[in-house]
Amino acid sequence: MALSPSKAQLVKEVETLRRELAELRSRAVVRHGPAKGLQAVEPQLAGIIQSAMDAIITINDKQRVVQFNAAAETMFGCSARDAMGHSIDRFLPDRFRTVHHQHVKRFGKAQATDRRMGALGAVSGLRANGEEFPIEASISQFKKGEQRFFTVILRDITERKGLESQLRQAERLAELGTLAAGMAHEIGTPMNVILGRAEYLMRKASDESTRKGLITIVAQVERITKIMNQLLSFARQKPIERRPLAVSLVVHDIVDVIQERLEKRGIQLEVDLEPNCPKVLADRDQMGQVLLNLIVNAIQAMPGGGFLSLRLRCRNDHVHLSVSDTGCGIPPEHLPKLFTPFFSTKEVGEGTGLGLTVVHGIIEEHQGSITVESEPGQGTTFHIGLPVHQAGTSS
Repeated sequence: MALSPSKAQLVKEVETLRRELAELRSRAVVRHGPAKGLQAVEPQLAGIIQSAMDAIITINDKQRVVQFNAAAETMFGCSARDAMGHSIDRFLPDRFRTVHHQHVKRFGKAQATDRRMGALGAVSGLRANGEEFPIEASISQFKKGEQRFFTVILRDITERKGLESQLRQAERLAELGTLAAGMAHEIGTPMNVILGRAEYLMRKASDESTRKGLITIVAQVERITKIMNQLLSFARQKPIERRPLAVSLVVHDIVDVIQERLEKRGIQLEVDLEPNCPKVLADRDQMGQVLLNLIVNAIQAMPGGGFLSLRLRCRNDHVHLSVSDTGCGIPPEHLPKLFTPFFSTKEVGEGTGLGLTVVHGIIEEHQGSITVESEPGQGTTFHIGLPVHQAGTSS
């Protein structure tokens, strides 16, 4: 089985390190003789091991730590003094301990020299605080008299795993963008036909049950259209048209749209807009989509009515817009995932899990920021910050 590029590099570096150590020992023995030569080279060997970027741990045949370099201290959050004499098990999660022991046992029987290496591959390490993290490891053995020792070279690959995960997500989203564009074309036209015919029949129908059925059809078609629009926005198929924009105009636009809905839900609205706020360089439609998404989420969080607040302020060359509700709030464990694609706290069928992802993407593309504060049972506030438009600059 071929080694990954990273694994092959680690093996190569360990081989190089061992070759340099062997050459250093040989030169010292030639110059000083066997006994004094090893004593003379010992400080240099220790210096090389301590300065290595990868964690180097040596254990005896009883799996006890006899060497623990500076990189290992940093990696595991444990001092060499605390590690010495303890079992290597303390640095491995339970599920890897048996596998490690079996591997070392087989490796020891193979009578491998310091030039032959056995690869443990990608496993998990255990920090002193109990945190697990992915590592890539290689193992070699050597003898000192009748005693056998095993040296494990470890590399923390947390960052690499994160980048791989981001790459997979990016590939998935790219596929989604292509799919969304195709679906919008294929589904959009028949949906418009269905919507138009349903609305026409609804105006002509005199029977109440027929009208209710047609209202349901119209509502579901509008829902499908909304989902498609979210997918397209998420895939960034529509070009951004940024112009100097007063955010207060966007607020008034959206308030006009949702005012009746708020009244039907028993939600009181407070709009507090600081006068003469500077303009931002933004796409008006996208800013409207951001605000509408946040308000719709707030409405859904207050099924029994409540209080919705929209505030606009200008501070430190940024325009700040906040959307607050007195709804059910968001559990703390869900907050870090809130802008993740397809993550939703709503019931199945009530949300796509893309609304806040779209919001986050739009704000980022406008060089802005969005944060959230929430208390379960108390409500939620979204804070948006957008840089003030400087005359003479462009996107």
